[in-house]
Amino acid sequence: MKYMTFNSSCSYAGIANMLEQYGIDTTDREIALGMKLPYLFVYDDGAYVSGPMLQKAEWFDIYLNSIGFQLIEKKILADKVVDYLKEQKTAMLGIKMGNAGKHAIVYIGMEADELIFINNKWENEEVPSEIKFSEEELREKIDAEVVVAILQTIKATKVCMTDKLEESLVVLQANVLEIIELCNKEVTVEYLQSKLNTLFRPLFLDGITMLNLIGETEFAEEWKVMQGNLLGAIRADKNQSIRLGEFISADKLQVLAQRYVELIRIELEKEKLEV
Repeated sequence: MKYMTFNSSCSYAGIANMLEQYGIDTTDREIALGMKLPYLFVYDDGAYVSGPMLQKAEWFDIYLNSIGFQLIEKKILADKVVDYLKEQKTAMLGIKMGNAGKHAIVYIGMEADELIFINNKWENEEVPSEIKFSEEELREKIDAEVVVAILQTIKATKVCMTDKLEESLVVLQANVLEIIELCNKEVTVEYLQSKLNTLFRPLFLDGITMLNLIGETEFAEEWKVMQGNLLGAIRADKNQSIRLGEFISADKLQVLAQRYVELIRIELEKEKLEV
């Protein structure tokens, strides 16, 4: 079994666990680095996204295509999911975890009348490594329609990353500009809270995880200080109006963002040399 080794990496560990069913030995970390994940920033459906929140086939295929696989995602109605899973060697889907949102698990077969899943988790996490559901129990854990991901073998091919890295530069800079503009406005704490996942998360949370992944620990710590300042702002009464710039230095934010931009530019130049 392959475990989670960085924050929010359950779907990355899930890809590693699916690959293991095909005899491929890899980890969530190797997958992320193979995708150049620390250098990817995306604007998708009104939200800025980076790091482990990039969970679609388009992104996983950057790594998978290089080793001769691709990810096939299919929306399946809840009452058809079990039949679909029984036809697969392995598959990944998300189950509901109450207030914790969704959690990725990996189907690996049947035992009697129960479906067996790998529970993607941290190695020392005190939860079962395998979980079993009856057909009825599984249906209660999923939405009315659920995305199921399977692996398909293909001829190994390298995905050119030039366009994606160039787009990342544009998106990161737009993300920072929007935060800086917000620093100069007086808004409610509740409004800032509503922007946590769509505006702040890529740099103030997932970006820190990604910087640690590539060994930029001191740089990550500087972002961690910025993260603490942000948390200080949003912990006030939700109805209170504040100016974010009183908690976060827009100048410092710009400096840190520019350093991140330079990391992406270096990776972009490496990519151009490989093409």
